Amino acid sequence: MKRSPTKILVLMLTSLASSVHAADLVDVANAAWSYDGTWRAARMSWDADQQLLVQGRAALFPNVAASYGRYDNERKLEELGVTQDFGTETTTLQLTQPLFRVDAWYGYKEAQSSTDIAQANFEQARQDFVLRVAQGYFGVLRAWDTLVSAKAEEKAIGRQLEQTQERFDVGLVPATDVEEAQATYDLTRVNLIVAQQQYDIARDQLESLSGQRWETLSELKDELPMQGPQPANMADWIDKAQAQNPQVLAARYNSELTENTAKRQLGAQLPQVQFVAQYQHSHTAPEGNSAAGFSTGINPDSESKQIGVEVTMPLFQGGGLNSRRKEAALRADAAVFQYQQALRDIIQQARSAYRTVESDALRVSARKQAIRSARSALEATQSGYEVGTRNVVDVLNAQQALFAAERDYANARYDYIINSLTLKSTTGDLQQGDLAGINQWLSDTNTLNIYQPDLEGRSDALVPDARY
Repeated sequence: MKRSPTKILVLMLTSLASSVHAADLVDVANAAWSYDGTWRAARMSWDADQQLLVQGRAALFPNVAASYGRYDNERKLEELGVTQDFGTETTTLQLTQPLFRVDAWYGYKEAQSSTDIAQANFEQARQDFVLRVAQGYFGVLRAWDTLVSAKAEEKAIGRQLEQTQERFDVGLVPATDVEEAQATYDLTRVNLIVAQQQYDIARDQLESLSGQRWETLSELKDELPMQGPQPANMADWIDKAQAQNPQVLAARYNSELTENTAKRQLGAQLPQVQFVAQYQHSHTAPEGNSAAGFSTGINPDSESKQIGVEVTMPLFQGGGLNSRRKEAALRADAAVFQYQQALRDIIQQARSAYRTVESDALRVSARKQAIRSARSALEATQSGYEVGTRNVVDVLNAQQALFAAERDYANARYDYIINSLTLKSTTGDLQQGDLAGINQWLSDTNTLNIYQPDLEGRSDALVPDARY
C-alpha cells in the first residue's frame, strides 16, 4: 500500500477538455486533485505524520547539548573583611548516548505504528477522493436526467389536462376527470421545481469540488458493460477486504501501537543506562576594586572533562508510574477488540457492497424492460380511454408509471457505477485509474450544456405521442 502522496495524478486517458470538447470524468478529477481542500489536507497531514518516525527514533541516537552562561557574582569573606566582585563565564558541551533504554526502544516502535496508521488513513483519503469525484460528476448527470423526466412528465400531464378539459367542454367526460387531471398536473409542477433545485445544487457541488466552472459534460453512453462484480466470487472480495482495507489496517496498526505503548510504560519503570561525556570550561575575572583580594579562594580559569556511564531508575512517583502502565495495558486490550470488530464490519460491508452491485446489474436490465412494459401499458390504457373502458385517472397513473420507470432506469445505471466503486473501496483497491476506466463509458457525442441545457428539446423527446 506504500504510495507517494506527492505523485501527480496520472490517469490512463488524456484529457480532451477544450472549448470544443466536453469535459469528462478525467478532467474533473485532474482539476479536483489540486483544488479539493479535503484531499489537499490529507496529503499535508500525511507529510506531517512522516515526521513521527524521525521523532521516535531520536531517543535512540546521541544527544549533544551546548550551553554558555555569563554571571555577575559577589562574595563576602567575613573573616578577612573582603568583598569580591567577579564575573564568571561557563561553557559546557555534553554528549549522551542511550545504551539500555527499553522505553526509548518501544517509543520508536510506537512511532513506526503511528506512521503506518497515517499511511492507512492516507489511502482511505485517496479512495474517498475518487468516490467524491465520481459522485460529483454523476450527481450532475443524475440530477439532469431527473429534471428532464420531470419536465417531460409536466408536459405530458399538462397535455392530458388540456385534452380532458376539451372533452369536458363538449360533454364527453365529467368534471371530476378535469379535477383529477388538474391535481396531478399541480403535483408534477412541484416535482419539476424540486428537480430544478436538485440540479442546481449538484452543479454547484461539482464546481466546489473541482474549483472550475464547467460549461459542458460528457454524458453516459446508451449501452454500458454492466456485468456485475468481477471477479464473480464473493469470497475473493472478502479476503481482499480483510487483507488490505485501509480502515482495517489502521485498526490493526493501532492495536500494535497501543501494545508498544504498554511496553514503553513498563520500560519506564526499568533502569536506564546511558553513556555520558562532558567538557566544561569556566573563566573568572575580577570587577572594580576587588582585584586586590581576588586571589583568595577563587580560581580564575578552570577546565573539566567527564566521561562515564550513568544508571538511573525511578523508584516511586506517587503511584503515577504504575497507574500509567495499567492504563496502557487496558487500552491495548481495547484496541484488540476494536481491530476484531473492524474485521467483522468490513466483511459485512464487502458482502453488502458485492450483493448491491450484483443486484444493480440485474436491476439495470430489469428497469429497461420495465420502461417497455410501462409504455405498452400506457398505450393500452389510452386505447381503453378512447373507447370508454378506462377513465382519466388510469391514463394519468399510466403516464406517471412510465416516467417513474424511466427515472428508475437512469438511477439504476448511476447506482451501478457508484456502487461498483464503493465495492472496490472496501478492498482498498480503488485507484484513480478506475476513473479512467469509467471514463470510457462516457459518450463523445452526447453532451450536457450545464448552464444552458436544452431542457425543452430533451423533454419533448420523452413525451409520449398523444392518441386522441
